[in-house]
Amino acid sequence: MQPWQCIALIVLSIAVFFYASFLDEINETAQSSLGTLVDNKQGTPQVSPLDGEKNSTSTWAEVLVMLDSAIEEDYAISFHEEVLESEKFYLGLLDDLSKSPVAKDLILGPFTSELLVGNEVEILSSLISFRQRSQKTLEIICKGHSTRAAHLLSELIIRNYNNLLHSETSDSPAPQSLSQQLEKCRDLESQMEDLKITIQEEIAGSSEESVEVMAIRSEIMQIDEDVNQFKQHLLRIDEIHKAKLNPEEYFHIPPIRDYGQVTQLADILEQLKSMRLDSTLNEFTRNEVEKNIMANSKELEKEVISAIEKLKERVSELLLQKKELQQAAFDHISNATILKTKTQRIDMFDKIKKLALESRKAFEDSTLLWMSCKSSYNLYRATQ
Repeated sequence: MQPWQCIALIVLSIAVFFYASFLDEINETAQSSLGTLVDNKQGTPQVSPLDGEKNSTSTWAEVLVMLDSAIEEDYAISFHEEVLESEKFYLGLLDDLSKSPVAKDLILGPFTSELLVGNEVEILSSLISFRQRSQKTLEIICKGHSTRAAHLLSELIIRNYNNLLHSETSDSPAPQSLSQQLEKCRDLESQMEDLKITIQEEIAGSSEESVEVMAIRSEIMQIDEDVNQFKQHLLRIDEIHKAKLNPEEYFHIPPIRDYGQVTQLADILEQLKSMRLDSTLNEFTRNEVEKNIMANSKELEKEVISAIEKLKERVSELLLQKKELQQAAFDHISNATILKTKTQRIDMFDKIKKLALESRKAFEDSTLLWMSCKSSYNLYRATQ
């Protein structure tokens, strides 16, 4: 072996040694960072004099996002922090991040492992923490394994928070506390409506019923007749299906026979089948007839399915209409009649009605406060 070959071999061995040492150091750093992430997730550490030393040796990069509120009351910052910590916000953040694989890998890539699969929302939430700087200012700390990752996370937070508040609806408020209040209102009001139906059925036929109530009950009776008739049709449909009878049996059911193009398509199909029996047809014409039979059969099947679905929808509509009429009948019952027939259900109705009114007022008052918060905040990245 030549001297220069010996020297080259020695240099290569030294390079491999240093490269292996470098990889070990990288792995130790990654494990240390992941440990920091888990510690942060378990709870926010108390501020101590050693914090400065820890930050100087940490592999984390941090970027601050500031949320300023024009409202000094405590509820303002509390509302904003509640939304920023909500599952709805994090799911939207992750959904936006998933649209860019490169961005997602930059922010979440360092934490991918078999142990963390399916916990991306939890990992993402661990990279974001909050600290109230003053009565009107909230700090949002965005962490990343690089300054670029932390900056990108801060931009996503600003964009998604603004979008979330912009797209919010009265039926689906962003703060979880408002959603819970709204759900409570709906539940109490639903209980009231159900009790109305039960109570008006109990006192039906009273000699003191008004003309309005009697007219409503007449409509309810007509609806009951229609529903029963439609139910008979549905039972017949189910019987045909289970017994695997000839599909032409469906055409004897009025709501199906009279729906859309069912009758027209059935007549055309019958004519085509008659043509197929003609022995004088040449091969080309017979093939065309067969094609038309197949196409027509498929169209007819679609129409029959649509007719059945329409029948089911009509029954649902009638039942809903009956429920509304029953509730209206209760509203037309005089207070004197209700007092005279005082029952346990009426007492329950009065209590639930009171709770429902209080609950609705509390929700509306909280909603007004939240609306003022939405219109008087500023979200921006702090200058370093």
